[in-house]
Amino acid sequence: MASVLIVEDESTDLIILRDIVESSGHEVHLATGGEQALSLYMGRSVDVVVTDLQMPHMDGLELMGALQALFPAVAIIVVSGKGPELLAAAMDKGALAVFSKPVDPAELLEAIAQAAPE
Repeated sequence: MASVLIVEDESTDLIILRDIVESSGHEVHLATGGEQALSLYMGRSVDVVVTDLQMPHMDGLELMGALQALFPAVAIIVVSGKGPELLAAAMDKGALAVFSKPVDPAELLEAIAQAAPE
């Protein structure tokens, strides 16, 4: 199973995403913002990052850029409640998959499986 870092500032969404990913047997790490996620990523072995885009201080696009600068092969999946323009921007920046909230659990788990093949 994969080690997945979930980055989400909304507690309800964080719990939903955690439950989806954990239910499939993946190891889950949680961060409530970009800075915390960057620190956790550097301190742990993480296969996939699942991040929201709109967060205070360091948004998801900034987090993607910071991670990619340090770890060019980082696998990032974006889940956001914002419009298609932000999702398209995330794809342009190298996200492996993007999903609008509420996310379909099966689609998210499939994207994680593709991002972190065993």
